[in-house]
Amino acid sequence: MTTRYSGEAFKRSVIHYACGRIFNAVAAFLIFVWVARQLPQGEYANYVAAFALLEIGLVLSSFGMEWVTAVYVPQFRLNASGRALRRFVGECAVIQAAALMLGAGVLFVSAPWLSNWFGLIGAEGGFRIYAVVMFIEGMSRVFRDQLLACLLLQGPAQISQFARNLTLLVAVIWIFTDERARNVEGLAMAEVAASTVSLVLACGLLCRYLTKVNNDPAVKSGWAMPRWPAMFKVARNAWVSNLANLTWCWSAVVLLVARTMGVETTSALGFARNLAEQIRRYMPTEFLFGIVRTLLIGRFSQDGDARSLGVRIGLMYKANLLFLVPLLIATITHGDEICALLSGGRYSSSAHWFLVGWLCVLVALAHRRLTDLLAHALGRSALTARASLLLTGTPVAILASAQLANWALLFFVLLSAEIIYSTIVILRLRLPSWSYAPDWIGLGKIALAAALAAWALYWVPAGVSHWPAIVAVGLAYGVIWATVWLLRVWTRQETMILSTRLRRWALIEREK
Repeated sequence: MTTRYSGEAFKRSVIHYACGRIFNAVAAFLIFVWVARQLPQGEYANYVAAFALLEIGLVLSSFGMEWVTAVYVPQFRLNASGRALRRFVGECAVIQAAALMLGAGVLFVSAPWLSNWFGLIGAEGGFRIYAVVMFIEGMSRVFRDQLLACLLLQGPAQISQFARNLTLLVAVIWIFTDERARNVEGLAMAEVAASTVSLVLACGLLCRYLTKVNNDPAVKSGWAMPRWPAMFKVARNAWVSNLANLTWCWSAVVLLVARTMGVETTSALGFARNLAEQIRRYMPTEFLFGIVRTLLIGRFSQDGDARSLGVRIGLMYKANLLFLVPLLIATITHGDEICALLSGGRYSSSAHWFLVGWLCVLVALAHRRLTDLLAHALGRSALTARASLLLTGTPVAILASAQLANWALLFFVLLSAEIIYSTIVILRLRLPSWSYAPDWIGLGKIALAAALAAWALYWVPAGVSHWPAIVAVGLAYGVIWATVWLLRVWTRQETMILSTRLRRWALIEREK
């Protein structure tokens, strides 16, 4: 690759990204704990419903443009002039701003009807303020998570994200000092302030960079810039896939439960969902998704090596499992203590098995995210849309499970949908000379390590203090990582991808 996406550029971007994400993880976790402990149960139910609507609105209003930027921004930077890059980035921003404005307007106008339909008392005002958040936060994500990230400007992107989290943390602490403001409207106003700060910073930093590179010449003088009809085809496939995925996404489940089960169940399910979402955001692949996606797509666009791409996907999934599986085992055995510790005792047994269910779904969701990345990198984005459309009947099963209050069945439906989706896409991605397949032997070894950890945690006694939860999590990681190191869960192809130092650090290779 050129110096614009050189190994040194990626290394520098990874360092900026990792450092920023660590600080952002701490800030986001403190916000999650503070909100869960301060908001009354009824207001927390209103909050999780409002945020679910915001997330669904962002997906509906994206029109799949996030994959246009992911696939084509690196190509423009690698091949085109600075002026062409600037024009393309501006076009992407304007298109998404118009779509987000439309979506936010629909949410604002429909807020009274949505509040009544979900049976959430006093949620109308919060829904309307979150419609404003939807536009501002949506645009900040466009600049921060799409454009800056795809240009390897992770330093500016993480500064913008940290400014948002820090502003939100200070705002909710200050607003919640007044007991009358401990409601969804107060939290929503804090979100408006935080998202505005992030948007201004991200936009300013991106404009500064584009001005700096505006006079850069094209690397390939004969390179033909993609036409918008071709790019809109990628966006359309991604959007259709996203629409179908909404039928079994986490936000949709929360809203269906709010409609059928009432405030108490919604607040407990929403707390567990928000905690699982914190975990999802900081899984290894998600933690570095902006970097990893740009790296894989950039490299594949240069070498066209589908086999190497598949090996990297398998390696990243195992890395996710080494982060996620210990938390799942600790939650199964000591979920009451973990939930009570984080919620200040508000949600313990009521959220325990909800959290277990979300984490089980997360195991499959982690692979689905990588499956999508594989399909888009290979230029087979239509497969994601077709696979999603085959599962559009999933909400019927989810709604039936919620009405029966059968939570095991509910999460079984969600888990099955994720597995079926990934399986369909993977089977149809086969090429005459190559096909992707998970490393079942390595995954089986990780499952064995999880079983040993569960047995070890069985002997850790439950208690009302926070120590059993902390001991359980630490022991789960220790047992699983030690077992993985002994069993060598990595294939030869996976070990050859990484440097010797990284292999040793990541428990792939023992010291000589």
